[in-house]
Amino acid sequence: MVILILLSLVVISCSGIKSRAVGKESQIIVVADEEMFDMFKPALENIYTDAIYTPMLEERFTLKRMSLAKFKKSGHKFKNIIMLADIDGYTEESEYISAIFTDKIKEGVRESEYYYVVKNDIWAKGQLILFLLDSKEMYLSQYLEKHKGKMFDIFNDKMVAKIKDNLFDRFNAKGAQKLAKEKKGIDLFVPHDFAIVNEGEDIDFIRFRRWNPDRWLTVIKGEFDENLSLEDNIVVLRDAAGSQFGDSVRINTELLTFKSDSTFAKGCIKAQGLWEYLEGGGPFFTYGFVKKDMLYLVDGAVFAPEREKYPYIIQLDLMARTVKFPE
Repeated sequence: MVILILLSLVVISCSGIKSRAVGKESQIIVVADEEMFDMFKPALENIYTDAIYTPMLEERFTLKRMSLAKFKKSGHKFKNIIMLADIDGYTEESEYISAIFTDKIKEGVRESEYYYVVKNDIWAKGQLILFLLDSKEMYLSQYLEKHKGKMFDIFNDKMVAKIKDNLFDRFNAKGAQKLAKEKKGIDLFVPHDFAIVNEGEDIDFIRFRRWNPDRWLTVIKGEFDENLSLEDNIVVLRDAAGSQFGDSVRINTELLTFKSDSTFAKGCIKAQGLWEYLEGGGPFFTYGFVKKDMLYLVDGAVFAPEREKYPYIIQLDLMARTVKFPE
């Protein structure tokens, strides 16, 4: 039975006060020799670089290989690092990484008991290091394939936590929250710099927006058509609300997925895809569910040409999950 535990490392601490880690939250530095990197690059790309819906190709994380020499000089300061090694290898990278671990741990790798180690703040504050360890038996590839979700969450959970810390502070838009309660009867946390920008006339909705880059959260209520599926109802109602935005927008139904989600109610589903209008578009998500024969949507969307969009989708999703409807 594979033992999945986080191990203690034998790490020589850097003297003095550690500086803050540098680099983007979406960038992962991979320290490995060329042969190891080429061998595991497809598996790592499969885990971390899947594309999200956006008019431009955008990957959730980018991977950048770094030599040991460059890592020692400046790479150890980065926020997200993967150190990939064959503990029985003789390259500079493998020998350097292998030397960090005790003989007992290395034997556990050879016996396929251990595959990875996660450590924080070894060389800089706010840093996450994922050690991926293999041996000549080559068990790591199978492990990465089987536990893709777990490996992805290691870095994604860090990104979400960082965004959450920045989002939920005491400078929230209390006036907007009060108006949402008075006008629509909904409770939610409205972060700083978000404002109510418009409300529906024929369609019952309220829209919260923040600029630079442009993103918005919309809470929509409408009639549920029993002749249509929940998925089709979501598309129809969202497009109806979108027609009343400053620029009329709609869903691109060719780039649209649905999955079950219990965030708001039993039977709730989450749609994800691409919204568009005459001059462009961007990624969106919509939670949709039926309550007392009415259809409710909680929708987040981003418009950020030539900028990363995934972090802002996370921001909106965290905001969306605070919405509470009246009983």
